[in-house]
Amino acid sequence: MTILADLRYACRALAAQLPLAVSIAAILAVAIGANTAVFALVDAVILSPLPFPDAARLVTVDQTRPDSAREPLSIADYRDLRDGNRSFDRMAAAFQWSANLTGGDAERLQGMRTSSSFFAITGARMALGRALGPDDERGAGVRVVVLTHGFWVRRFGASASALGATLVLNGDAYTVVGVLPAAFVTPVRDAELVAPFAMDTDPRRATRDAGFLRAVARLRPGVTVAQARSDLDAIMVQLRAAYPATNATHAGTLVQPWQQALTAGQRPVLLLLQAAVVLVLLVAGANAANLFLASALRREHEFAVRAALGASRLRCVRQIAIETLIVAAGGGAGGLLLHGAAVRLLARLAPADLLALVPPSALAPRTIAATLALVLLTALAAGVLPAVRLGRGTSLRSARAASPANRRLRAALVAAEVAVASMLIVTAVVLARSVARLQRVDPGVRSEGLLTARLALPRGRYPHTRQAARFVEDLRPRLLAIPGVEDAAAVNVVPLNGYHATADVWPGDRPAPPPAERGQAQYRMISPTYIRTFGLPLIAGRSFDDHDLAASEAVVLISRTLATRYWTEAAAIGADLAVADTDPPRHARIVGVVGDVKHYGFDAEVTPDVYVPIPQVPDATVQWLANNMYWGVRTSGDPAVLRDPFRRALKAVDPDVPASAIQSMDDAFAAALAPRRLNLQIVGAFAAIGLALAAAGVYAVTSFSVAMRRREMAIRAALGAAGRDNLRLLVADAARPILAGLAIGLAGAAAAAPALRTVLFEVDPIAVGPFAAAGGVLAVAGVAAAIIAALPIRRVEPSEALSTQ
Repeated sequence: MTILADLRYACRALAAQLPLAVSIAAILAVAIGANTAVFALVDAVILSPLPFPDAARLVTVDQTRPDSAREPLSIADYRDLRDGNRSFDRMAAAFQWSANLTGGDAERLQGMRTSSSFFAITGARMALGRALGPDDERGAGVRVVVLTHGFWVRRFGASASALGATLVLNGDAYTVVGVLPAAFVTPVRDAELVAPFAMDTDPRRATRDAGFLRAVARLRPGVTVAQARSDLDAIMVQLRAAYPATNATHAGTLVQPWQQALTAGQRPVLLLLQAAVVLVLLVAGANAANLFLASALRREHEFAVRAALGASRLRCVRQIAIETLIVAAGGGAGGLLLHGAAVRLLARLAPADLLALVPPSALAPRTIAATLALVLLTALAAGVLPAVRLGRGTSLRSARAASPANRRLRAALVAAEVAVASMLIVTAVVLARSVARLQRVDPGVRSEGLLTARLALPRGRYPHTRQAARFVEDLRPRLLAIPGVEDAAAVNVVPLNGYHATADVWPGDRPAPPPAERGQAQYRMISPTYIRTFGLPLIAGRSFDDHDLAASEAVVLISRTLATRYWTEAAAIGADLAVADTDPPRHARIVGVVGDVKHYGFDAEVTPDVYVPIPQVPDATVQWLANNMYWGVRTSGDPAVLRDPFRRALKAVDPDVPASAIQSMDDAFAAALAPRRLNLQIVGAFAAIGLALAAAGVYAVTSFSVAMRRREMAIRAALGAAGRDNLRLLVADAARPILAGLAIGLAGAAAAAPALRTVLFEVDPIAVGPFAAAGGVLAVAGVAAAIIAALPIRRVEPSEALSTQ
C-alpha cells in the first residue's frame, strides 16, 4: 500500500511539472529508439545464430594466397581436404551458378550448384518437397532443382503445384523437387535456385589451378576453428610439395565460422553505429540526470518538510526512484514506437547486402529485452544522483539548491554531456573527410551517361569465340540505332561489380618464372570500342580496332600499373607479353597502355590489368565471357531511359538472352560508396543529436543557476555590480564544465581513434582538424546556450536582495 501511495504521489508530482517530464521522456525516447533500431540490426546480422541446428559448428573453408586473403578451392584440392581432414563430420562444396530461364520472357537467375552433403550439413527441413540427394548429384535420372522460398513465392505464388513443375534453364529442362524454408541461408548471396553439382564428371575435376568452389563444413564435437585450420594447413603443405606447378602459391587455408564469413563486410559498419548510438544514449542519460537533479533540488524544501513530518530517507529516495522510472518507462515506450520508423530509415539508407539477413520491422525478443534493460539502466542513471543527494538527509534549515556542492554536481553532468558529444562530433567530422576523399578518387572510367547491363549467352549456341564475337557484332549496331546512344561496347567484368577474373602474365622475352613467382593481372575480354565507351584514358600507343581479328597478330592492351611493373609506359609499347589464358600460355604484342581502373572499390588498390580483344580470346576461356557478358551503352541523356530500348534491341538479336543488373554506372558508384555514406549519415545525425542535447544541458543548468542564484546576483547588484558583470560571472561558471568536458572528450576520441581506421580512407583519425572543429562547434554552441540562459540576470533588481529563498 505504501508503494501504491508513492506511485500515486509520483504521478501527481510529475503532472505538476508536466513539461519537464515530457521533455525528459522525449529525449529518452529518441535515444532509446535509436539504440533499439541499431541493436535490432546488430542482433539480426551479428548476434543471431544461423537458422540451422547447432549452427555454431558450421564453418567455411577457403584457401589463401600470399597476395589474397581468400580464394576458392579447386575440385582436386577440395577432395584432398575433404578426405584427409580429421576435424569435420561432413564437408560440402558449392559455387555460384547463373541460369537463363526461358520458355517465355527470358530471365537471368542467380543460382548455386552444390554437393548433396550440403543439405545434410545444414540439417534444415524443407518447406516443401525434398532436398537434393546423392542420386541427383550423380546425375541419375532427370535434372532436378530446388527453389528458394523467395523465388517460389515470386514465380509460383507459393503454390504447392510448383513441385514437379519444369523450368527450362540454360536450354535444359529441370524438374522442381523441393522448396527451401524462408530463413534458409546459402553460401551464394541472392541465390534463387539450387541444383546438384556433378563433381565426378566435371571437366575441371583434375585441374588444381581452377579454383571456383566455396566449401562449408560441420566441425566435429570438441574441435575448434583453430584446430581445424591447423589440420587443413598441414594437408596444404603436402599438396604444395606434391604439386608445385599448381599449388606453389597456395599459402594455406582460411577456416572461419560461417556466420562470421557471411557478416564480415557488415560487421565494422554495424559496430560503429552501435558505438555511436550508445554515446547518444549516454548524452541523453546525462541530460535526463541533470534535469532530474535540478527538479529534485528545487523540491529539496518539499522533501525537508516530509522528513520533518516523519518520512524516512528511504521513503524520499524511493519517491525519486519511482518518478524517474515512470519517466524512463515513458521514454522506453516512445522508443519502441520510434523503432519501426528508425529501422525503415536505416533500411533505405543502408546498402543492399547490409540487410540481407534482417527482417526490417520485426521486434525480436532480444530487442524488447534490450529496450527494457535500457529503460532500467536509464532510470537508474538518471535517478541515482538526486537519490544520493536526498539520501544524505536534509532539513528545513539546510535545504539549499544553489550550494557549491550542488553546483559542482550539475557542472560534472554538463562536462560528461560535452565529453560524449565531442567524441561523436569528432567521429562525424573524420567520417566526412573520409567520404570526401573517396568521392574525389578517380575510378578510371567516366560514369556520366553510361548504362551497364549483364547478359548471359546460352552455352549451347555460343560455345566458341566466333559465335560470341558474332553476337557482339550483331547487337552493337542495334544499340547504336537507339536515339541518344553515342557508343556501346562489351566486356566480361565492369568496374566495381566484385567479380574476380585473372590470368598470370609476364614479359614474353624472359624465361617463364615458376608458378609461385608469376604475377597476376585482371583479365578483361573487350570489344574494340570498350576503351572509348567507358572513358578510359589512352596513355600510350593505340586502342583495338576492327582489324584485331582471330587471324590477326595477337595483341593486348595493359594498364599503367602493369606497364610500370615490367617496363616504362613508353617502353611497354611493342613489348611481348606472355598471357596464361590458355595451356600452354600464349604470347601477344602490347599495342597500348591505358589508365588504371578501380575494379574492387574506391578504397581498393589499383590492379594490373590486361585487355584482350574478344575475337582473339581462346575458346577455352570465352565461356566466362558468354556466361557474364556486360555491355556499356553511352548516351548524351539520362541512361535510365535506355532500359526498355536495350531489352528490345537484345530481344531482336536473340530472344533467349536475358538482361539483368541494368543500372547506370553512377548508381553503381553510389552503391559502392553506400556503406561509407551510411556511416556518415547516421553518425552525423547522432552527432547533431548529441550537440543539441549538450547545448540543452548547458542551457538548463545555466537557467537553473540563474533561478537559484538570483538573490546572490541581486546582492552583487546592490553592491555596485553591473548587469554585464553578473552575466559574465554566470557564463564563466558555465564555460568551465564545457572546457573540462571538451578536454576529456577529445582525449577519449584520440584514445578511440585506432578503432576507426578500418572504416576510414586516407584520413588520419587523430588529425588536428577534426578535433579543432569538434571543440570549436561545441564551445560556441555551449557558450551561446549559456549566454541565452543567463541573459535574464542582467535585469535583476537590487531590491530582490531583501527577499528570502
